[in-house]
Amino acid sequence: MAGDDLPGKADDLAVVLSVSEFQLAHAGADSEEDDEEDPPERSAWDELKFAEHLGELVAERLSGVLAGPPDHLHNPNYSTVAGRLNQLLSDIRDGGDAIVHVLSHGLIEPGSNELCVVATDSLPSDHRDVFETVFGITRFLTQARRCSGHILLLLDVCHSGAGIDPTKAITFADRRAFVIAACPSKDQAWDGRFSQAVSDVLKGLTQGHSEIHPSERFVRLTWFKDAVHKRVRQLSTAAGHPVQEVVSSDLYGLVTEFLPNPWFSEDPAEVLNLKNYWDLQEFIVGNVHESLDVHHYLSRASGRDTAQQTQSTCHFKGREAELERIRAWLESGAEEGATLCVVTGSPGAGKSALLGVVVCCAHPQLVKRLRPVMQSIPTKLRPHPRSRVAAVHARGMVLSQVVDTVAAQLDLPLPPEGWTAQKLVDAVAGLPEEPLIVVDALDEAIESVQISVELLLPLANREDRGGGRRRACQLLVGVRPYWDKLPQLAEAAGDARQSLVNLDAADRAGLRQALTDYIDEMLSYTDTYLTRGKERGMVAEGAAERIESHAEGGEFLMAQLSVRYLEAAAPITEAELERALSGLPLTFAALLETQLSEERTHPWARPVLAALAFSAGSGMPADAIADVAPVFHPRKAQPTRADVRSALDHVAFYLRQDVDPTYGTTLYRLFHQELVDHLLRHPRGGSGRPLAGSLADRPEEGPGAGPVTAS
Repeated sequence: MAGDDLPGKADDLAVVLSVSEFQLAHAGADSEEDDEEDPPERSAWDELKFAEHLGELVAERLSGVLAGPPDHLHNPNYSTVAGRLNQLLSDIRDGGDAIVHVLSHGLIEPGSNELCVVATDSLPSDHRDVFETVFGITRFLTQARRCSGHILLLLDVCHSGAGIDPTKAITFADRRAFVIAACPSKDQAWDGRFSQAVSDVLKGLTQGHSEIHPSERFVRLTWFKDAVHKRVRQLSTAAGHPVQEVVSSDLYGLVTEFLPNPWFSEDPAEVLNLKNYWDLQEFIVGNVHESLDVHHYLSRASGRDTAQQTQSTCHFKGREAELERIRAWLESGAEEGATLCVVTGSPGAGKSALLGVVVCCAHPQLVKRLRPVMQSIPTKLRPHPRSRVAAVHARGMVLSQVVDTVAAQLDLPLPPEGWTAQKLVDAVAGLPEEPLIVVDALDEAIESVQISVELLLPLANREDRGGGRRRACQLLVGVRPYWDKLPQLAEAAGDARQSLVNLDAADRAGLRQALTDYIDEMLSYTDTYLTRGKERGMVAEGAAERIESHAEGGEFLMAQLSVRYLEAAAPITEAELERALSGLPLTFAALLETQLSEERTHPWARPVLAALAFSAGSGMPADAIADVAPVFHPRKAQPTRADVRSALDHVAFYLRQDVDPTYGTTLYRLFHQELVDHLLRHPRGGSGRPLAGSLADRPEEGPGAGPVTAS
């Protein structure tokens, strides 16, 4: 686990009920028997020999997640069950959260369709008084509605899906109970597989197999239910039994506090000292907004991959003139200044770096915590903090997502019928002072045209005549020059009243010097060149000259990626230096293939990268990667969890991470579209894979294939 202290709450309440033995209940004196030779034992409940062990296992695994061990009541009678659960309701009457896990027999009461749980002294199912000796789940959930606290009910009994019915007609705001059941209401639960699955999922959670994102304080029930269902399917298949379907209350959109994430870290000292990306991400989630892609903006601004570093240090070099121009635009008054500033350029030209600096300096919460990152940028170039900033990394987004993200970061009240682009434009124009809205990677959005036409241009053209403000906001947009796809934005950016910053129209001599300084500083952080200043300077100057002369755009990102290659080459003599520089990969494909062709390449590196190339949106969770990667393995092997985790660590340089908004799990994606394009063309490698050397100086060709120059 992440530490010795569990993040559970002090008031954790949990009860595990397991029943394995049932007393023989004789028929009453006035009962009718069909045959004297057929004894009343025919209606006694079957023993559940596995219940005690599985009950102990669930209790043990819950204690590994919660702050304290749950109560495990094995073979309780009816009065004990009723008394303990009524006490639980009393404990959460004024607040708190409780978990109840039940493993026993279940039956449906005729007429009321109520699910009932059998205790050790419950009467047989055909006895006329049976429902006076079984515990009613519907009544329990009805009583729970009068509590301020919440209950998670895990039911491993036959017909357990009927326990969901009482929750269906209750709105999320009023709901107090959430049910995850072993089977639908008309089906049977078999051999305690649901309890075994719950135990296995909890074990994986404590061991880090679940991939719950470290910024998530609690495990989302959507993930937990699906993980249990997947495990039940596996257990059913292994036993040669038909698949048992796990069902639940409506859990989507809920963030509950039943199961703490053991891997969540909330050390405030780490957060404030910015020791690593996860600490910073936790601060952002708790104090800014989870929709702000901190890794994207901070890594671009600092010029290094913050997720892989123990300290956040800024290596931003070059583009001083462009940054000074953007700062001047930011400080311009509404009357004389442009509303829209578009930063464009080829892939890797530095668009996101410029926007990253602006976001990190201008955001009111970020600027207070990122001084160690931004201090190397000259004071005269740093944008001043703003009171309201919304920053969107639009890669893979649709219009509604961008609208919701901007509205949430600006803390705008949600309209009764939800947000539309026009409602957001009106709301932004009505703010007491103009905000700064930053949208990066617009061209990589799924609905880039709709975002541009229905949101960005209306924001740029909106005038708030009633409020005395000429412009609704200041709008900073980062986009590749795909003007055939976004002609309206191109026309607006070219207007004399707006601002266009074209990074491809740069001074080449200044660019070469900036690349030299950048590579030299990046190499100074490596063990190879730390004490070899002379050689480091020669390598940096030679690499910068080669990149500036041959790379077809994306020079700064190419420089960042090349540092890894140069560190491994470690030239000492002039001949070695010449060989290292002549072999310096100048395309993204060549750089990737160079690493994948190394003798010690991880056997699952390429299959994992290929799987991610075929993902969509914000990325793919580790479990899905494990399912897809075998397709690209030369022997169609199946990776273990450890294989996938190890491979992800091995190729972490090429990855970015997000949080799944529904499940709270970590999503992995390739950090650039050019890498995606290359792996889509060559997912399996092998004899058909292009050699790194053949790609070193030229982009790949192919139908519909764009340049793969690093970007």
